[in-house]
Amino acid sequence: MTEQSVWLSQQIDQLANQQEKFTDRAFWLALKRVVAEQDRRSEQLGGEVDGRTWRPDRW
Repeated sequence: MTEQSVWLSQQIDQLANQQEKFTDRAFWLALKRVVAEQDRRSEQLGGEVDGRTWRPDRW
């Protein structure tokens, strides 16, 4: 995870723990999953770009 993703995840945890209603807490936890998935996809795309850059057969 990137530094920003770690920070955002911590902030979301804080906000989720402050919620009294189940639905509000569920929203923050779902948002945390979305952030983690986007971070994973961003890393994958970065790796794909690097791989295509260094593979002349894919040019």
